[in-house]
Amino acid sequence: MRPRVFSSMFRNLRYKLAALVLACLFWYIVQGEEVLEINRRIVVNIKAPEGRLIKGPETRILDATLRGSRVLLGDFSTKPLEATLRIQDGKIGQVRYRIDREYIKNWDNRIKLTVHDPYITIFVDEKATKKVPVKEFLKGVPSDGHIIEKTVIKPNIVSISGLKSELSQVDEVLTEPIDIDGMSASKTFEVKIGTEQAPKAVITPSSVAVNILVGEQKINKRFVAVPIEVVGSDYLTSTKPQLVSLLIQGTPGVLGFIKRGELDAFIDARDLAPGKQYNRPIQVKIPPGTVLIETVPQTVTIEIYNQRR
Repeated sequence: MRPRVFSSMFRNLRYKLAALVLACLFWYIVQGEEVLEINRRIVVNIKAPEGRLIKGPETRILDATLRGSRVLLGDFSTKPLEATLRIQDGKIGQVRYRIDREYIKNWDNRIKLTVHDPYITIFVDEKATKKVPVKEFLKGVPSDGHIIEKTVIKPNIVSISGLKSELSQVDEVLTEPIDIDGMSASKTFEVKIGTEQAPKAVITPSSVAVNILVGEQKINKRFVAVPIEVVGSDYLTSTKPQLVSLLIQGTPGVLGFIKRGELDAFIDARDLAPGKQYNRPIQVKIPPGTVLIETVPQTVTIEIYNQRR
């Protein structure tokens, strides 16, 4: 029984093998001629000419459908296609392009490409450069009893390059936020410069050193009935009024120890001739670490008598 089975299997083997080869060939031909459609995305890379810039992203994403035989489409992976759009020289302002297979390198024209929304609008502008000052962007407040006395930025002028239309609106640039919450001592920060006003701008240098000087919070204190002294005259003198009120600014620790006798209010009478009345400004000397805010009154009437002292 078994020999008969083997005999029947190998009988006309050449014809059977030929039939199998023909069947495979026909299957390949049929599969190869089958028309398929697949969806792919196209990444459009936009290239601006020398001296020009593009507003917004330099890549755009489009959806497309590819139609062709299975053999041709079998070479396409699932990753997006890449197209390159080079803006022509001389183009300024808003321009519109229709993206098709001509922008895709080495495209096989046997494959039909249908871009669903093929038009892209691009704004092209000149590249410009200008110098602008840098301003610090402080976030938070110092600790109780302290204030920011001064900030020093180095360098305080930077060069910014970008779209001409955007740079025309930029008069200064801000640093990235500097957290000063709870600061009680001076400190230097190395911070980058923000580009919110001109997102595509290139700033040189891209970072600056910001030295923040922190001091004690200052208060004002008024000293009343400070005597006015006349200096520089060899004659007897009198003033109206004879007393002045001074408003002094300083830290609580300094002002708390100042006595009225440490404040000098005087009139310089060296150039005043005797026998006359004059209206003269009051001059004041105050202790170190304080600032004169107000003098009331600011001037007095001084009379120079003919009698020597």
